[in-house]
Amino acid sequence: MKAAFSSGIVRLQECRLVVFCICLTSLAVVSGVSSTGCSNDRPPPVKAAAPVERAATPPPPEPPMPSHADTPYRAKLLTRGAELYVPTWFSAHPGGYDVIVHFHGLGRLQEGNLDRSQLNAAVVTINLGVSTDLYGNAFRDPQSFQRLLAETQDEIEKSGRARNAKVGRVALSAWSAGFVSVAKIMSVAANAEKIDAVIVADGFFTSLTNIKKRTVNSTSLERFATLAQAATKDEKLFAISHSSIPTVDYASTEETAAKLLEMTASTKTPSSSVGPRNMHETYVVDRGAFHVKGYEGVTAGDHIKQIQALGETLYPYLKSRWEQPESAATAARASAPAPR
Repeated sequence: MKAAFSSGIVRLQECRLVVFCICLTSLAVVSGVSSTGCSNDRPPPVKAAAPVERAATPPPPEPPMPSHADTPYRAKLLTRGAELYVPTWFSAHPGGYDVIVHFHGLGRLQEGNLDRSQLNAAVVTINLGVSTDLYGNAFRDPQSFQRLLAETQDEIEKSGRARNAKVGRVALSAWSAGFVSVAKIMSVAANAEKIDAVIVADGFFTSLTNIKKRTVNSTSLERFATLAQAATKDEKLFAISHSSIPTVDYASTEETAAKLLEMTASTKTPSSSVGPRNMHETYVVDRGAFHVKGYEGVTAGDHIKQIQALGETLYPYLKSRWEQPESAATAARASAPAPR
C-alpha cells in the first residue's frame, strides 16, 4: 500500500513536470524564442525576460520622406478655369502639404515657375481671361475659396501623391488682373487668417481718388498694409514685383507699391542688379518676410516677363520660408479644416 502510494506521488510529480515543460514551450513559441525540448533540470530564470522588451511600444513613425513620381499629375477642378499641377518631387510633411493658388496666366507658365524654383508644393492655376471683373466675380461668394481648397484636397487624395494628408500652408499668387481675386479672397477674415503668403507679380494696383493729382486710394490698401506689417514680423510672407509701365485712369503697379511703402514706413534700397530675362532691377525692399522688387520696363513684353520670371524673382522667398520648420501659429492655421 505504501509502495503504491509512493509510486503515485512520483507519477504526479512527473505529470506536473510535463505540464511545466509544455507551458514553457508554448511561451517560447508565442514570444518567438525556439525550444528544443525539456529536461528535468531547473530552467534558466532570466530567459523569459527578452520577449517583454521586444513587445514594448514601437517609436513614432518617421515623417514621410519625399518620393519622386515618374510623371507630374494634372487635373481640372470643378471651379471654373482651375487646373491642378502636382510636380514629381511633391510630398507631404508632418503639417500636411503646401499649395499655391495662382490667378491669371496659362497653367504651363506656373508649371515652369514651380520647376525652376523646385518648391515642394502643388499649384492650382486659375485662368479666366483678361477682365478684372471676371476675377472679382469668381470669388464674390465668401465660401468659394474654401470650396476650391476642398476640391484641391480631394483631387490630391485621388492622385495618390499624399494619401491621408490634408492641405496645410496656402499661398496666393497673382499676375496682372489676377490680383483682383487675391484682394477679394483676402477681404474675408477667415481666408486672410489661413493664407500664409501672398505673392504678386506686376499686378498690385488700385484706384485713384484724384486722377489729375495721381492720388492713390489708400483705403483699399489698408488690409495689405496690415499684411505687410505682419510680414515684417515673419508672421506672413508678402512679396511684390512690378514694372514701370504707366497707366492713365488707375494707379499703376509702381505707384501702388510706392503708396504701400509710404503707409508702412518702408525705405527703398537702390539696386542696379540684372535679374532673369534681362530684367533690370531699380530698387528692393527687404523687411523680414516683406519684399518688394522694382524693375525697369514699360512695354507689354516687360509685363509678360514678370510672370515668366516668377519662379526666380519671388518664389524663392516662398521656398525659403516653407523649407523652415512651421511655427506653432502656422501649424494651427494649417490644421483648421476647410469647410465644404
